Amino acid sequence: MIEIDTLHTHYGLSHIIQGTSLRAGKGEVVGIFGRNGVGKTTLLKSVAGWVKPSSGQIRFAGQPIGGLAPDEIARRGIGFVPEDRRIFPGLTVKENLDLGLLQRRGRSGSEQRAALESIFERFPRLAERRRQLGTTLSGGEQQMLAIARVLIGEPKAILIDEPSEGLAPMIVAEIFAIIRELKEQGAAVLLVEQNLHEALSVCDRFYAIDRGTVLMEGDAEDDADRNRLIAAIAV
Repeated sequence: MIEIDTLHTHYGLSHIIQGTSLRAGKGEVVGIFGRNGVGKTTLLKSVAGWVKPSSGQIRFAGQPIGGLAPDEIARRGIGFVPEDRRIFPGLTVKENLDLGLLQRRGRSGSEQRAALESIFERFPRLAERRRQLGTTLSGGEQQMLAIARVLIGEPKAILIDEPSEGLAPMIVAEIFAIIRELKEQGAAVLLVEQNLHEALSVCDRFYAIDRGTVLMEGDAEDDADRNRLIAAIAV
């Protein structure tokens, strides 16, 4: 569903993504691994439209999306859960989710209410705190809200950046259970994550990148590939 071909992205004069190519298919979780500062987040932001690529191709479901505005990319069916979560200050949990409903146009009021209730059933802690300001939630609850705000738009592909960072093991387990559900439901997932053990437990394939370039591609269930990954990013 997501195809990236010879992508280049700059921040000013800094050449961050340098000819990266990768793909993620329907019902597939693809890990993107590497040390800090090698371009993983910039790669996701390029796909999501938060950063405009300098050259190369990004296609979603066969259609070019590189350079489109973030809202247009979201409406086409790509959700992005950023590392900093981007919970809107001054808005309640429900109001943050209401904004997520804008990702899908054309839904009736009853369909929107049904989508919201479905999210509250899936995330009971958010239901309990629906009137609480989103920024007053715990770190784990904010991460769940960030994920829920994307899921309410029913995306076909999801980009997730460092979902376990700074969270308790119990919350991390819940978040990775959600990623497994998304995979079973047929979503394509691009996952950036420092916790290799948890990430590889949900990934089908992975890419290791360094300085904006793919070093290797591997099968997450292949022991030899996993060992090569560990060696590549530990250098």
